[in-house]
Amino acid sequence: MWQSALPVLTGIRVLDLSLQLPGPYATRLLADMGAEVHRIEPPGGDPARAFPSLYTEVNAGKKVQEVDLKSDSGRRRVLDLARECDVLVEGFRPGVLARLGLSYEVVAQTNPGVIYCSISGYGQDGERAGKPGHDLTYHADAGTLAQNGPCAAIVPPLPIADLASGLMAATTINAALVGRATSGEGAHLDVSMADVMASWTFPVALPRAAGEVDLFGSTPHYGVFDTADGHRIALGIVHEQHFWERFCDEFGLADERSSTFEGRQQDHQRLRHRLETLFAGLPAADVIARTTRVDVPAAMVLRPEDVLDSAPFQHRGLIRSSGFGARYAHPVRFATASADAALGGDSSTTGVTT
Repeated sequence: MWQSALPVLTGIRVLDLSLQLPGPYATRLLADMGAEVHRIEPPGGDPARAFPSLYTEVNAGKKVQEVDLKSDSGRRRVLDLARECDVLVEGFRPGVLARLGLSYEVVAQTNPGVIYCSISGYGQDGERAGKPGHDLTYHADAGTLAQNGPCAAIVPPLPIADLASGLMAATTINAALVGRATSGEGAHLDVSMADVMASWTFPVALPRAAGEVDLFGSTPHYGVFDTADGHRIALGIVHEQHFWERFCDEFGLADERSSTFEGRQQDHQRLRHRLETLFAGLPAADVIARTTRVDVPAAMVLRPEDVLDSAPFQHRGLIRSSGFGARYAHPVRFATASADAALGGDSSTTGVTT
């Protein structure tokens, strides 16, 4: 039976010193895979507690305690935990933990097999290493804000740099654990949020630099359209001629049916306007029903909060209800996990303050 959690990391202990979203998201993914996560927060808790739903989601299933890293007793407490952990995740600016006596070099002296993952805005070295930033500024540095074209002034609705960096950290931590199993050696992982975002621009940056066709920006039938009833739909036809022909047959565009992909790209503005006019006269539900019937990729544009009530996602087990409200499960399903995989504990209550 398909399940959304597999305890492949059972027995792995993670010490999470990070705050906000990138590091906690990484360790939430590790917790979903069975790792035991011990989370350290400063006195008063993570500032992300100001957003209770977000905080609870990314920190579910973790053991949380408040520790003052600026105190001798607090540092001793963290060093004691670090000696026993397999993985340490931190999200401070480069040099901060070194000044506190908690650097990779210090931790590795007593725990040489530790996987020590540092998540920062610009990496552990280079001229920008100490520069402050947040998700939006990493988008700007990586070139991803410019992908919005005339809408570049709009703040992206999802903190993609935070989430992508957390995902990359979790992936690389798992790889390092596999490597340690054969070599016995630990590692210091340097995750730069700006680097992660820049690496994701290759589908656009490389074709543009080579003078090739901009696949996503010049395809008139790959985009978002307003409908007659105030909704929006996303049409997802790229180069597939069979999708285009089915679409034309269904929506009365016989004169466009035989046009080639290259021709449609060259005639982008005229064809885009024609599609806008077509969809503006149709209700969204009708468009979705008709494209579904003829097997053409299209979808209603939902708001993030609408997804919580989405029957397809609930069927897949992604959205669950627990004692803490709606919860997201791990998005990758496994065929060998327990049918009663735990949702994880309530992380809203901190433990001992040191």
